[in-house]
Amino acid sequence: MLKIKGMGLDTETVADLVEEIAGKDVIELVELIKGKEHVSEFKIADKLGVTVNQVRNMLYRLYSYNLVSFIRKKDKKKGWYIYYWTFDQKKGYDLFLKIKKEKLELLKKRLENETQKSYFACPNECIRLNLENSMEYDFKCPDCGNVLDQEDNSRRVSALEREITETNRQIEKPYVEDKPKRKPRKKPVKRKPAKKKATPKRKPAKKKAVKRKPPRKKPVKKATSKSKTPKKKPKTKRKPAKRKSRSK
Repeated sequence: MLKIKGMGLDTETVADLVEEIAGKDVIELVELIKGKEHVSEFKIADKLGVTVNQVRNMLYRLYSYNLVSFIRKKDKKKGWYIYYWTFDQKKGYDLFLKIKKEKLELLKKRLENETQKSYFACPNECIRLNLENSMEYDFKCPDCGNVLDQEDNSRRVSALEREITETNRQIEKPYVEDKPKRKPRKKPVKRKPAKKKATPKRKPAKKKAVKRKPPRKKPVKKATSKSKTPKKKPKTKRKPAKRKSRSK
């Protein structure tokens, strides 16, 4: 039987439970999703090497007992829905206890019958009957007609007692929940300032004497002096000259 490690339930207990209610082929699937949350059905199919439809068939067997839950998300690129599954360990433990307690009651009844009643069996192992039924057939096998022999059931009683003890041990086991593992958040890493590399000091380059040409003198525009117009002297009125009188 495949053992499932690291679960809140006992490894043997989980394997026993899953095999009984869903089948042996589902044990490996439970091993993949145990202790995790929201595992993609495509990842499960890839790791098991089966199709997605086969994975869903296994998960639906567990889902019928409410041992798994799911969420769905739409793939933005492809447009279809992807289902993410989680195994519920607490519900698995409760179901396991229920099954084992029912089994324990049946074992106790069988043990009571084996210790308080007598049984007769066919030498050809055709049939096994208690005293009352053997009397109805006159202690003869209804199948082959051979005489029935009284059976020594001490081994059967011992086997039942061992099974009862083991079932009690499984029921009394404490349940320790193993919480689903979550990815730890990455702490922000403080980056140390990078050390500046010491650049070698460069020797100052010798400046070459450059002969400079004398700067050209820009032609200075002489300010054109405004031609001064000579001021016209005011015309003086000349007095009329006195005429000299001619002597007779």
